[in-house]
Amino acid sequence: MAKLFCECRSCGGTGLYQGMCEGKGRAVVCLGCNGTGRDIIVYKPFTGRRRLRGVQQIGLSAGRLIAAGAGASHYPITYAEFVTKFPAPRAAK
Repeated sequence: MAKLFCECRSCGGTGLYQGMCEGKGRAVVCLGCNGTGRDIIVYKPFTGRRRLRGVQQIGLSAGRLIAAGAGASHYPITYAEFVTKFPAPRAAK
């Protein structure tokens, strides 16, 4: 896993938070970064698309809402067609 340090999104790097409840001229220690002013992003670097074993058919997603018919579309493609139609991006060097 890799780590990146970035400015805290909650306090803008100040380590202090001012919202509606603090009152004029007052602040609290930011809960997002515990007063440090920084946030840590932990991620796994992309090294290339991996294969998902056991999958024979792939469909386009119908969306996230159950009312809209969530799940796969009714026109599946094979794994080989998926690799051709949706080429994987190259991993950064």
